[in-house]
Amino acid sequence: MWSPRTPARLVAALALLAAFVPASPLPAVAAPLPTLTSGACGLYGGVRICSAQVTSFDGTPLDADLSFPTTAASSHPLVVLLHGFGNDKHEWESTTDEADNGDKWHWNSHWFATHGYYVLAYTARGFDSRAAQGSEPPTPFTSSRSVPNGTIHLKSKEFEVRDTQWLAALAAAALPDLDVNRVAVSGGSYGGGESWLLASQAEWTYPHAVLAALPVLHLQVAIPKYPWTDLSYSLAPNGHGGGPSGTDLYESAQGQPTTGLGNPIGVVKQSYADALFAKGNTSGTFEVGTTVTPSSEGPINIQAWFTRLVTVGDPYEGLNGKDADPIVAQARRGLTLYRSSYYQLADWRRQAHRRQVAVFSISGWTDDLFPPIESFRQFKELTRLDPSWPLVVGVADVGHARAQNRSADWHLLNDRAWEFLTARLGGAAPPARPSVFSLPTSCGSTASTASEVSAATPEGLSAGHLAVEYAIAAPVTLLSPTGVADPNGPATDPVARALPSPPLLGGAGCATSPGPALGGFTAVSAPLTNGVTYVGLGSVRVPYSFVGPTGQLDARIWDVAPNGGATVLVTRGTYRLDVPAFDAPRGTLRVPLFGNHWQLQPGHRLRLDLTEVDQPFLRPSNPPSSITFSNPTLVLPTAESAVTTLAGN
Repeated sequence: MWSPRTPARLVAALALLAAFVPASPLPAVAAPLPTLTSGACGLYGGVRICSAQVTSFDGTPLDADLSFPTTAASSHPLVVLLHGFGNDKHEWESTTDEADNGDKWHWNSHWFATHGYYVLAYTARGFDSRAAQGSEPPTPFTSSRSVPNGTIHLKSKEFEVRDTQWLAALAAAALPDLDVNRVAVSGGSYGGGESWLLASQAEWTYPHAVLAALPVLHLQVAIPKYPWTDLSYSLAPNGHGGGPSGTDLYESAQGQPTTGLGNPIGVVKQSYADALFAKGNTSGTFEVGTTVTPSSEGPINIQAWFTRLVTVGDPYEGLNGKDADPIVAQARRGLTLYRSSYYQLADWRRQAHRRQVAVFSISGWTDDLFPPIESFRQFKELTRLDPSWPLVVGVADVGHARAQNRSADWHLLNDRAWEFLTARLGGAAPPARPSVFSLPTSCGSTASTASEVSAATPEGLSAGHLAVEYAIAAPVTLLSPTGVADPNGPATDPVARALPSPPLLGGAGCATSPGPALGGFTAVSAPLTNGVTYVGLGSVRVPYSFVGPTGQLDARIWDVAPNGGATVLVTRGTYRLDVPAFDAPRGTLRVPLFGNHWQLQPGHRLRLDLTEVDQPFLRPSNPPSSITFSNPTLVLPTAESAVTTLAGN
């Protein structure tokens, strides 16, 4: 690591800054802006953007853009916009305020710059930049991929997080009118996970500790979009619950926030894992132990993580519950303690009852990659530390596939995020209390008539519940790997349904069923006599006996329209059984669901599928196993306060 106060390195850093910003300070004036003499700068949609390949804290070159404010003021806030996996610095840049009319509508470099912000966007280490597309400004681009250090570390708090803080500090050191006390960060997916990680550090002290001439920046606001807070659980949910009790479905996690231990490695979302790994190898280079900068994590090999967890697969733990081998242990530790905000408990505690980073987190009910549990989990942790944390979670039919990503939803979400951001940076009082709000999901002929629901907690979105008690004449036994020929697997896989487009944002439409679950169990409820609004997570309770060391039980919930109408996927879930270390060989399972906000109409019925194989979305378990069960119960939280019970068979 560099030692602080090194004159030669200070000179080198300031020389790099000369390539990043104009030689003379840019006056804060209304458009039109003066012409730059530097070839790295230009006007795009009336906004000046300067581009450079800037050296990060460990010598890694990063391809960066800095947009300049167009409004006159003595000081300007900074917002850092972080791109998604496999994308680059251009993703959140635009020459118009409207951009894609979706999640980037009024949330892009042009919008922020014309409202008085400096905007930093850069290509994350390990990735190549690409030419601008659509409304993106065609700024010069190079690469952030190099060996030995310029590799994909999957948003490590010791690499990508430090890159962001370093580049922001370089910009602040060169721009006297950049207000180090008014800093915000936002990003989607890969950038959303980092936004939460950055929020755990209210004071960005690392650059100053390395180079004393660089200032300390004070992060005030984070706006993560369709993010993770536990990368291990999001990529491989185990279904075991979390929180202080270890059983809270709204805080399900890989393990305890201090260790990452406590639950088995879950069921890998294989179609996403395969697609993202291929994307990373196409547009970048994964870290495989080449990095020479010292790290408390030690050398890691992400290729080995993928091979062990996805290609080889389970079992991941021994009979004693300990990780089966060093690669599993390294991946568990790396995906939790080093890459997930939920596990930065010491940093969050330092903020509690002091100045907290205000967070507005946006998650998607129909996002099969990073579902709402990723925001709910962090909400629960932070409000336990301080019940008055300035925190809002908004949930809608947005995010990765299967999400619809309707413009109207994104306009509302972005407007509220903007109000939240400007109030906080403007010195306004934080929200009176943390809150959660939800917008309904709708599609096709089942268009929802439900309205927005809001509450003080994720669980508070619901006031009652709907229970469907499915009666089975005789116990059902599922033998792995039966179910591989089930057509509902491909029909509901988010990646297959999104192709040929990249499997990132959704928009492919609601998934419908081609028929019963082949090789699995299918049962249907009696018709609903009254409409109810399902909002929240929900679960399936299954009395069971299990034979085998490890296995899984996957669930899908469908809305069956009357008179031959469509059967639409509402939500899904999975549970990893690991006997005897984490589960008993018999008892009652509670399979948590991803959740939704869905209007169930009178006359409609609820179908439950239970299977040990939900391919290609979920990776099937390797060891042979069987699960025998009877009379499962579906429990869906509802906005209405009544308790409704239906029979099923």
